[in-house]
Amino acid sequence: MSMLRFNPDATDLLQQDTERGRTDLTAADVRAYAAIMTREAGADQLRSEGATTAHDVPGRRQATTPAEAAAYVFFA
Repeated sequence: MSMLRFNPDATDLLQQDTERGRTDLTAADVRAYAAIMTREAGADQLRSEGATTAHDVPGRRQATTPAEAAAYVFFA
């Protein structure tokens, strides 16, 4: 089974949260989420849960838009 992995970089997540104008999350909430994702969604962790491969989905740091990232994902 293949799994997709999204980059949990706190800086990117904080910027996205600011751009969305959300008021229900604090910066501390966003940082906590990023820490959980870093700890729980590493390639080794995903393999221990049964993934045969883990594919990193490109994002902002790779200058990839959400629409471009979605084009990487298809289900057979």
